[in-house]
Amino acid sequence: MRRLQTIRTAHQRRGVITPLAAGVLLVVLAGIALIINRLWLDAASLEVTTCIETAVLAAGHEMVSDELIKDQPDYETLMQRAEHSANEALKLNSVAGQQVGIKLTKDENLLFGKSVPVVETGVRRFLQTDHEPRSIQIQTQSPGRIANPVAEFLSDLTRSHAGTAGAQIQATLDNHVRGVRPFENVAVPAYPLAILKTDPSGKHTQTWELQIDQKQGKDEYRYDPETKTVSQGSDGIPEIILTGKPRRGEISDANMQILDFGSHFNTDTVMQQILSGLTRKNLKQFQGELLFDAGPLPVKCSPNIENGEQDAFQEMIGQCRICFLYDQLEQQSGSFEGTAFCTNLVGGRIMAVQRLDNQACEIILQPGVLSSRSVVLAAPEDEASLNQPVQKIEQTVNKVGQTAGLKESNQNKYIYKLYLTQ
Repeated sequence: MRRLQTIRTAHQRRGVITPLAAGVLLVVLAGIALIINRLWLDAASLEVTTCIETAVLAAGHEMVSDELIKDQPDYETLMQRAEHSANEALKLNSVAGQQVGIKLTKDENLLFGKSVPVVETGVRRFLQTDHEPRSIQIQTQSPGRIANPVAEFLSDLTRSHAGTAGAQIQATLDNHVRGVRPFENVAVPAYPLAILKTDPSGKHTQTWELQIDQKQGKDEYRYDPETKTVSQGSDGIPEIILTGKPRRGEISDANMQILDFGSHFNTDTVMQQILSGLTRKNLKQFQGELLFDAGPLPVKCSPNIENGEQDAFQEMIGQCRICFLYDQLEQQSGSFEGTAFCTNLVGGRIMAVQRLDNQACEIILQPGVLSSRSVVLAAPEDEASLNQPVQKIEQTVNKVGQTAGLKESNQNKYIYKLYLTQ
């Protein structure tokens, strides 16, 4: 009798423990699933964000175009190129080992506009507009739950979309340029080349103001951004002819100067700077940066363009680089060297290099537009004027010929900095 009672009690305990163990196991498995899902989401979100950042920066680079300095820029074409580049960038990246599979479309998940400050929030706000866009925003969510079986199960169970990874990323082009500053392993994409800005004496007609700003220069060369080649033909952008000093001339006979950024005019060093840009070491005597908001910057100069330097310029045909403008020149007594007072930065693209009989040379240069991480920005002078109600900003930002109240006085039409703003 006692034996039968003991057996019955054991069966009852097993009947209680088995469901309890199953319940505990289910809770443990659910917890593990949630942890796996969380880890997957963190990893996938980071990869999605990286993909979208790459796409929005690719779109931004397409907006930095020589088209911007033409009389009537074709923004529609630039936005089409930006859309294409953004989609191509997405194809080259993956999330969880698979392509993102997102199609970016203008006015849907790829938006163009401006980033303006708003008084109600104290922060900058993205306003969509096709009029002179300076910001690009991508709003997207990864379709489905790529390689995430836990999220697939939970979605089917709860009828929700948990487990998807998405991102909203924005990039902005800013041309409120104070100067340039190289940083570790990143040189300033600049030539050690200064161009005569103005000549009140009238001796030179090949000045930046006359040939470029007033568009008196010839338009005989064109640059193809697709093939990245230079050819003869008109493209709506004038050129300036830069001439070095003849062997028996004066320093003032030239309208371009080689600048001494730590080179002491050593040909090998100058060639390296022409080909690779200006490094921290090159700008050591300028405290590692070149800023122009405190007045002209005096730099030692020479109009001599040696054969090796001419060869280096020849190699750089078609590539847009930063150049310097000067409007005052002081010659050292008994020397062909002097000091150029540089006042500003411009973008320039060498279209041709012509060697002259007297061992001087001519460089045909066309203004160009470029962006660089080494650009040092200044806050817009009229930031306060933009702190107005959102409705007023939206009305202003879409008016043709206006840029949301921004003045042009402290903007550089040739040089931009492209950076992520959201």
